[in-house]
Formats: sequence, C-alpha cells, structure tokens
Amino acid sequence: MEREHNPSLIYQLKNDHKKLFNIYSELYNLFINDDNHDIVVEKLIQLKVMLDMHISFEDTLLYSYLNSKYRNINDKLSFINNAQKEMENIIKVALKFIDDCSNSELYNEHRDRFKKELKLIGDILVKRVEFEEDRLYPLYVP
Repeated sequence: MEREHNPSLIYQLKNDHKKLFNIYSELYNLFINDDNHDIVVEKLIQLKVMLDMHISFEDTLLYSYLNSKYRNINDKLSFINNAQKEMENIIKVALKFIDDCSNSELYNEHRDRFKKELKLIGDILVKRVEFEEDRLYPLYVP
C-alpha cells in the first residue's frame, strides 16, 4: 500500500523533539536536585509515553512512506533501514533505563550511575535528533 504524504508530519515530528527535550531537561533537573522518587517516576512515565508516541508516528507515517517512495533506490533504502534499526536500538536502551529508574530500590542504589546514563542518553538523543532533522527528514518530500 502506498503511504500518502502528510504535509504536516515533519512539523509534528520536530515539535515532538522539542517536547522530548523539555521532558528530558525536567527529568535531568529532578535527578540533580530532587530526591523524591515518585516525582522522578512521573517524569519517566511522561518521557516513555512521548517516546512511544513519537516512534509510533515515525514508524507508521515516516518510515513507511520513505520505504515506499525509495523502494527502487537501494542506497537510499539502505540508509533509511539503517536509520530505523539504529532508532530501535536507542529506544531499547532508553526504555530499559526508564524501567530500571522506575524501580525505587535500583534508583536509590544506583543513582549516581543513573545520572551518568541519563546524561549519555541525552547526548545520544541530541545527535539523533540532529541526524533526523538534517539527513532523514529532508527525504520526506512529495
């Protein structure tokens, strides 16, 4: 089935990126400044929901369109498929982090390690968003 081009999709995805960074920033500040695990868990849940929604949009609207559009252009198709696989790996790491941090015992026991991991995840997300907005999203043209 040919996926139709959605003129507002890239705007929506970029807007999601802004929301993700806002949630991430709030979460990072909680890790640094607040010992209340319940509040951290609320923010982790917000991050998880936002990530799930964003990835679902990308998979069903962006990647399906790109795979269809470039199905006969091997180098672009390979680039798109590699980008999608890389995102799947990033999400696995992020979701494991969210699950681990949501466990109060693990959180209290490994808080310093989690702070470092959160910083690393933030760095990876920044690079990923730059990649998507500079190299992947421009392929989404009618």
